[in-house]
Amino acid sequence: MSTTVWMLNTIGLLATTIATLVVFLHLHRTSRQTASLPAECAPLIKDRRMLMLTMGLIALWFVIQYVALLFTS
Repeated sequence: MSTTVWMLNTIGLLATTIATLVVFLHLHRTSRQTASLPAECAPLIKDRRMLMLTMGLIALWFVIQYVALLFTS
């Protein structure tokens, strides 16, 4: 694999990892504010929790992939 391709893959993976972590942290930080919502918003709160869990898993997967990429080069 050429150095240019490796660097582009690394930069792309790093940018994606940072973006998913930012979204996860934003959802986690603002989850405390959802406690004061009316009862009609209960399905939205459940969807928000699922989104936060999904983004956390995606962020974890990208971190693992990034570490693996660094170790295999």
